[in-house]
Amino acid sequence: MKKWFAYGAVFFSVYLVFLIATMPAAWVISFVNLPKNIQVSELSGTVWQSYAKQVRINDVEINNVNSELSFLSLLMFDPTVMVKFGGALVNGPEGKLTASQLLKQIKITDLDISLAANQIAEKLNLAIPIEAHNFIDISIDEFIVGKPICEQMKGSLKWQKAAVTALSEKVKLGALSANLTCEKGALTFIMSPKNDLGLTFTAYLRSMTKVSGNGFLKPGANFPEKIKPILPFIGKADKQGRYRLNF
Repeated sequence: MKKWFAYGAVFFSVYLVFLIATMPAAWVISFVNLPKNIQVSELSGTVWQSYAKQVRINDVEINNVNSELSFLSLLMFDPTVMVKFGGALVNGPEGKLTASQLLKQIKITDLDISLAANQIAEKLNLAIPIEAHNFIDISIDEFIVGKPICEQMKGSLKWQKAAVTALSEKVKLGALSANLTCEKGALTFIMSPKNDLGLTFTAYLRSMTKVSGNGFLKPGANFPEKIKPILPFIGKADKQGRYRLNF
């Protein structure tokens, strides 16, 4: 009798896994109450492996989203999903991440994103309009979702060939980098002071549409000559020769 009970339990477990593995992802997500600012388009595949042509968060488009659910993570009662998105032939960011703790506070690890610098520049309320060039690479070791954005964050941002066009002049800015942390629930970008612009800056992301920041620009020996005519549009230098930046 015990043997038959054990066989039945094994059969039921295998059958349950089979049902989960073949369950259509589009059917499952129809029962999920997604935030109003998130839209998923053309979702196909199963819970095990799924594909979405586009995920839109506010006005940010993420294309070609492939996800894979780890079987081992289900046995550990911590569903973990590996996600890859974007590509050279589509617009928007490109990268990968691992999401875990899906049944409580979502935890993101091993996140790597590459996106066009101008996608960020377009959202900044600057004194003069600029067009940013080349790509920004973001690497995040750990990110725990919180209110309004994060509870924990550890990562970095690099803009290796930074360049902008302002007032019809294209200017090379050299390499720029920043540390990513979480401060009072806001995603925080702290610019490394080691740059040719004499730039010290901290930016805060408090929602997908609300960005603020402040800092200083202090021209030095390596300051790009082409930017100097733009300085009067920023404002007047203080007694230390710094131009205040904020948005």
